[in-house]
Amino acid sequence: MLGTQAVAADPDGLRYAAAFAPLLAAVIAAWIACRTLAQRRQADRRDQWWKRTQWAIDLAMDRDFSRAIVGLVALKHLAASDLCTDEDYEMLDKIGGAKIDALTLSEESASREAAKPPPPEPQGPEPQPPPHQTAGPPGAARRTVIPVTLESRGERVLSSSAGTAKVLAEADRLVSFVAARRIGSRGRSTGGTSNG
Repeated sequence: MLGTQAVAADPDGLRYAAAFAPLLAAVIAAWIACRTLAQRRQADRRDQWWKRTQWAIDLAMDRDFSRAIVGLVALKHLAASDLCTDEDYEMLDKIGGAKIDALTLSEESASREAAKPPPPEPQGPEPQPPPHQTAGPPGAARRTVIPVTLESRGERVLSSSAGTAKVLAEADRLVSFVAARRIGSRGRSTGGTSNG
């Protein structure tokens, strides 16, 4: 009752409230519009980030070493974005790890194949190379081995080509970078630091 009597007793207050009501409604509508626009802009940025990430993943998993390196470098760059979530870091970590696994397994497989003794040749006269071809120098069959340190795994692997070594190093950089970002994002999300 008191509120009704106070408004009825003060007709000027009612006029002021009526005058400011449209202004208050406009301010609220403007705030809602700005908030909606900001959310839409963020969703569009995220969508573009994801399209670039898909492109980079396709490149990173390519068999061509130069394309794979470009893809891995692009993934590392995309991982540095503020749009990358914890789930994205986990996915990028698994992609880098899968690339390392695929390359090290293919290197091991190639090493095993190279270590196998050649199949026995049929008995008969030794085939002579055509006169225009010459036999390679002794020891030409020896393979070049390039050591690659995988810091993310704390191990060292041997690569048989410079291309494989570069891709392994780039995949390792991606995995190490993503791991550091994941640890950093967990520290920020918990809001605390450890003083050990």
